[in-house]
Amino acid sequence: MLLTIASLLAFTPQGPGPSTAPVVINEYSNDDSGTDNLDFVELFNRSAAPVDISGWTLNGEEGTLAGAANGVFTFPGAAGSLTTVINPGQYVVVGLAAVPNVNFVITGATPGLVLENTDADGVTLRDNTGTVIDGVVWGYKAWTAATPTWLEGHGLWGQYILFDAAGFLPQGLLTPQRYVDGYDSNVNSADFVMMGWTPGAANGTSQNLPLSFVENCDGAVGTILPNVSHSFLGAQVFDPAAVTIATNTIRTYPASPQGGNLARIQDPTGGGNVIQPAVVLGNSFLAEVYVYVTGSNPALTVLGQGESWAFGVAGTTNSYATATDVPGTYLAQASLCSGTLNSAPGATGLAWMAFVSTTDTKVYLVDLNGGGPAPFTIVAGPIVATPGTNDGWQRLRLRVDNGNFVANYGGNYGVDDGQRFTGTCTVRQGAVYLQYRECVQTNANLAGMYVDRLEVYGAVASSVVYAGTGSPTSAGTPVITVNGTPTVGNAGLTLDASSMFPSGISLLAIDLGALLPGLPVPGTQPGLLLYANPTFLNTVFNGPSGTASSPLPLPPVNALIGVVLAAQYFDFDFSLPFPLQLGSSGGAQITIGNS
Repeated sequence: MLLTIASLLAFTPQGPGPSTAPVVINEYSNDDSGTDNLDFVELFNRSAAPVDISGWTLNGEEGTLAGAANGVFTFPGAAGSLTTVINPGQYVVVGLAAVPNVNFVITGATPGLVLENTDADGVTLRDNTGTVIDGVVWGYKAWTAATPTWLEGHGLWGQYILFDAAGFLPQGLLTPQRYVDGYDSNVNSADFVMMGWTPGAANGTSQNLPLSFVENCDGAVGTILPNVSHSFLGAQVFDPAAVTIATNTIRTYPASPQGGNLARIQDPTGGGNVIQPAVVLGNSFLAEVYVYVTGSNPALTVLGQGESWAFGVAGTTNSYATATDVPGTYLAQASLCSGTLNSAPGATGLAWMAFVSTTDTKVYLVDLNGGGPAPFTIVAGPIVATPGTNDGWQRLRLRVDNGNFVANYGGNYGVDDGQRFTGTCTVRQGAVYLQYRECVQTNANLAGMYVDRLEVYGAVASSVVYAGTGSPTSAGTPVITVNGTPTVGNAGLTLDASSMFPSGISLLAIDLGALLPGLPVPGTQPGLLLYANPTFLNTVFNGPSGTASSPLPLPPVNALIGVVLAAQYFDFDFSLPFPLQLGSSGGAQITIGNS
């Protein structure tokens, strides 16, 4: 006989997060761009035992008509009949017939009532006593009914859509889903991330590229960036000398410092748009991109117009790229987007956010915390870009390592320079996202968002480890030291040595990989050990005081992140009575990082 729900709650280890629900709403879609034929709810058994959901219900929750009830889907079978059982780690999909991997097809008039897409709505999973097991709300800013007792946090504040219009597949189809199957902190905005849909399969599997991710936007003009999901329109490649804004409207942009083509983020037909590289993020990562920061948009002369864009990490956003009103005056300026859900931001995490007006563009670094109504924190800004001064291409960089961040505005790609800001931020599992939202009357007047060279890498701490023992010359025992931090882009890094033979000659051996355990070298003095194979061998002239130095400039190339080097000095002393008249240092193991 199956365990009862009460015993499950009492004795069975549940999935991560404070929730004790054995089964959770794991992914859903309440709206698509066609006839809502892709509505679905995916359930996931996060417990260690089978759960019988016979007689349980999915209830559509109405948020704008107090007391009104939406549709209800009841799982077949009576309680205890074992006709509907979810095994541990199993997914069950309830939805329309066109949904992949659907287990229970909703028919008749109920689909639009169980998962409404108008204004504020939600869905709850209830057991056969009517007790709410789990629930999620979308568009909660527009909620006018009584506050549900089962509300988790402030729900999902913004609007979401599964954009399945012909000609845009397969890169769209983003749904709100738990970043990790079954993770339930009882706060919807912390648990759900917009990622490529996976009904009936593990969440996040569409984020199938491991770090690192490199996109130089140099594909053929007119193509869509590969391995990048989008909410409405994929990031399209353009020649910067001929960027099509709207029909018969072409502008010329300078090439970015990376050169070649660029990519456009916005949908030229208007509204908002989001793109995400399909990479799996942990809690430690680096994201970097060139963004063309326009100094203003003089065409926004009619009151009520504005544009916004953002580059964010460690969080998510909503399908329509709704802007968070960081300046506090943006929605008044851009009143075309001041409607209830047009002004319901869904962005979370840490982001560079920009707001364009007729006179300038203001850029802020913002910790968005829980998104929605949760208070955000302005970390830096505004950095004000004006025409002819500091507009044009800027490098934006965000590095997060378990809640500690380094953010850079401007400076050189791959280097921790420019305007630099550090601190701690709210870490939420999520994605790297680029978003753009227009509040402009005429699409030909969009300044838009244009990017180049988007890269995402893991965050790796730079380190140096010294190991092994040196062998002496008549001047002493050589000691190797690394002068500087081995970070990507550190052109001043040197490998130094002391206690060398004054005004003599030494050799510096550098090898890719970890230090050797210490191998005897035939022909040298007893006890001299090799810690770094001489894959690269550099001749160094010692100074009169017995010091030596060899430059090891690290180029600003993120592909070097995580590379390990081994180094060791060998010092000539021609008075030593051995065939190879050498002393040696111990070894230095160098990990090239981005901090």
